[in-house]
Amino acid sequence: MTLLRTLIWFAIAAAAMLGAVWLARRPGTVTAEWHGWRLDTSVGIVLVALVLLIAVCFGLWLLYRWIVGAPGALIEGWGEGRRRRGYRELTQGLAAVAAGDGVEAQKHARKADQLLSEPGLTLLLSAQAAQLNGDRDAANRAFTAMLEDEQMAFLGLRGLIGQALREGDRAKALAYAERAFRLRPQTPWVVHSLFDMQAQTGDWKSAQATLDTGLRRKVVGADRGRTLKALLLVERSRIAERDGNAADALALAREAFGLAPERIAVTRRLAELQIKASDGKRAMKTLERGWAVAPHPDLARLYVDASGESEALKKVGVVRRLAEKNPGDIESHVALAQASIEAGLWGEARRHLETAGGAHPTARVCRLMAEVEEHANSDPAGVRNWLGRATDAPSDRSWRCSACGAHHETWRSVCESCGAFGTLQWRAPGTFGQILPPEERVALAATAQQ
Repeated sequence: MTLLRTLIWFAIAAAAMLGAVWLARRPGTVTAEWHGWRLDTSVGIVLVALVLLIAVCFGLWLLYRWIVGAPGALIEGWGEGRRRRGYRELTQGLAAVAAGDGVEAQKHARKADQLLSEPGLTLLLSAQAAQLNGDRDAANRAFTAMLEDEQMAFLGLRGLIGQALREGDRAKALAYAERAFRLRPQTPWVVHSLFDMQAQTGDWKSAQATLDTGLRRKVVGADRGRTLKALLLVERSRIAERDGNAADALALAREAFGLAPERIAVTRRLAELQIKASDGKRAMKTLERGWAVAPHPDLARLYVDASGESEALKKVGVVRRLAEKNPGDIESHVALAQASIEAGLWGEARRHLETAGGAHPTARVCRLMAEVEEHANSDPAGVRNWLGRATDAPSDRSWRCSACGAHHETWRSVCESCGAFGTLQWRAPGTFGQILPPEERVALAATAQQ
């Protein structure tokens, strides 16, 4: 850039020199008469005078502009300095919030509010400072005032949602979440928060509409959305049955099974309705497909009910047919052991329990072994030994929330501990639920439509 400027100045100087030489080779005179005055001079002097006159006029114009614009420039400079000070206070206030110093943050918020004409930013800082100080009323006032600013309304709603949840006012939090969803339906935390709140209140249709929006906008993953929709359909099926719409309840359960047959609650729901409809054979097929990917004791009991068998020995055969769908899982061996105990087949029961327990039997296996010892051998010492081992044995599978880890006796769609929807899995502590392979999912979906 410096070289370019140098070349330009050289070009201008060369042009001036060439002009001077051209004028020197062409001498001439200029004569002017005005009111008795006569002026005789050369052409070169006239040109120089003309250039000087233009320069003086340009200088006078610049002086005029500076005089006229000086007051505005002074005011603008003062305002710019005020804004700089205001943003400095705002920055220091945010730093204080990050450090957890509510008093310091509030002090900077007041100064920033005095210096800046941008209430949205200063309100946000004031609200955060009030939250740090535990002043809920001040925080609510600040967040509510932010709703008047179109650009800050969304942040204000987020703050109000948090405030309402901390105060335990779920109805107000839901109303704020719905308003935030209308403003920005593509924001992930809005979709997830609104969905969970609607599920917690049992508004299953609205929750499904929110979920569908999240899927369309790619906020919710396809696999997770499929599972959540299936569980919503399970709840809607229960509502339909409660309202006396058995056909709708069955249709919703069948749709849920087609979406997520790997979820135990979905398989159980469809099988229960098929049994109530006196369609035991179809219920057994449903349970067999479900057991192949996600065994559970409730499914084994439903399978026996669907078979219609009442004799204990025949029940063993029924359970064996179900266990063959997933022979390597502990639930298959435990189910066969329980059926064998009911039929008095102690040796068969012991064999399955030993296979299920391995080197480190779980508490449930230990208790069943104690029952076998009691009835088969009448051995009090053996019973005490197994019951003692049960106290220190590894935990059994149970319904546990994958979000917070809370234990539940029975499955429910919403965790009672953290309020998350669809997070209960049948698993042992520290393990994860089973995932259905794609090829199994297709086969199960086809079965559900039969």
